[in-house]
Amino acid sequence: MEHGGFGADGGYDSGGGGSSSPASPYSGPSDSDGSSSSSSNADEFWPYPIPSPSELLRQASSLSLHANTLTPVTESSAAVLDDIDRHQQRMLALLPAFSSSSSAAAARAEALSRWLAGFEVGWVLEMGGGGGGGESLPRREVGRRVRAWAQALSTMERVFRRRHRELTGAQVAALGELAAATAGAMLRLAGAVAALGSSPSKLLAALDVYVPVSEAFPVLARLFSWGPTHPVSAAAEAALAAVVDGARSCGRDLAGFVRAHYPWRMPQGGEVHPCVGFWMGYFRCMLRNRVSLFFVLGGSEDSDGEPTPTTGLGLVAELISCLEAVLEEKSMALAFPGLRQVFMLNNTFAIMRRAVRSDLKLFLPPGWAREREERMEAYIKGYMDASWKPVVSRMDGGGGGGTKSAGGAILGRRRTNRPSAFYTALENACSAQRCWKVPNPVIRGILRKTVAENVVPAYRRYLEDHPEVEVAKGRTAEELEQHLSELFEG
Repeated sequence: MEHGGFGADGGYDSGGGGSSSPASPYSGPSDSDGSSSSSSNADEFWPYPIPSPSELLRQASSLSLHANTLTPVTESSAAVLDDIDRHQQRMLALLPAFSSSSSAAAARAEALSRWLAGFEVGWVLEMGGGGGGGESLPRREVGRRVRAWAQALSTMERVFRRRHRELTGAQVAALGELAAATAGAMLRLAGAVAALGSSPSKLLAALDVYVPVSEAFPVLARLFSWGPTHPVSAAAEAALAAVVDGARSCGRDLAGFVRAHYPWRMPQGGEVHPCVGFWMGYFRCMLRNRVSLFFVLGGSEDSDGEPTPTTGLGLVAELISCLEAVLEEKSMALAFPGLRQVFMLNNTFAIMRRAVRSDLKLFLPPGWAREREERMEAYIKGYMDASWKPVVSRMDGGGGGGTKSAGGAILGRRRTNRPSAFYTALENACSAQRCWKVPNPVIRGILRKTVAENVVPAYRRYLEDHPEVEVAKGRTAEELEQHLSELFEG
């Protein structure tokens, strides 16, 4: 196994799999909204029932009580119990190296290395206190290590707690030494996370680290009677403060990350930009650690002393609005008439769908979805005005005109072939828009129906009002409607 620090880029991905693209917490293709990115799907869904905002705040307000409460351990399967028993047996075999009669530092170091390796986190010993030490690691390797570290810390706490009551006095003292050495080694990862450069990845890593440190270390301190001045307690407080400071710095930078963290090359077919899947998945990963998000990014109390959502919980709506504003701004680069509106329609729908079908909806203000629906209606109207109003107008005025003498008599009139001008404009519009992409079948159907309902009846009325016009093969109203049904295939 390779060892090392987290790398200069501060990369971190909470999901699995490999990719050289920006860390993507949710990047799998969607049949519903058409958004995708080059990374494999790495979204991690919140595995527990979603509490209401009031319940969340109640949980958040009681988090500080965990430090003074030894909650009962409940294992869900015989496999978990067997795993705990296995670690307990290893622990008993290693305790002699930490007894008061043993003064060999090398023996303790070897025993600690074997102990940590049994939890598959022996690599923490290779980390420097500030996150250095060894080679840089890929983003996804960092994410894997953070997850492994959190799981190992939880298991260690249960092992120490369950066996503590069954040991002799000398063994308890040795266990305290082992626990102190273990805690000090495990804190190296927290220091490494705090030392990462400001990035979206660092915020996710900090949120993943915050709760294990804030909950497990106070429990160990009570179990082994470590006071506030004990080296482990002091180191844990310092590491936690550094993680919080780093996370808050990233939180302040998030709006800038939304604008700059993802390549902003515009898709020329008007489809959903890959950044939508990236950032909407990122926001969901933030909420996976929603209690730590509340504490790390800020919380306040109202006049009655009750917690109220501030930066931490209100940040989601702010960041989604920032993403929408950037998309609107970048859409100006799409100069073809109507393409900008199609692009914004696709992306607004993708954002709304990902929000309302996930736990993100709990942190959005009332009327948020309805506001997006109204925007989508406006985008459709804007698209029709830009793309099809000029086409239909060719059957009205024909684009021709004459000049008048001083007395008002028409001196001459340049007659135009209105059907010909209409057909030309129609073919130009269809030729371009057939290559545009509207991945969602519902939105695609709405657009096609809207185009047909505005173009075909106007064309049919023109033919009825001008029976002298000879309709060429393939240009009946019914055939025109079929022609329009091929739009937006990409």
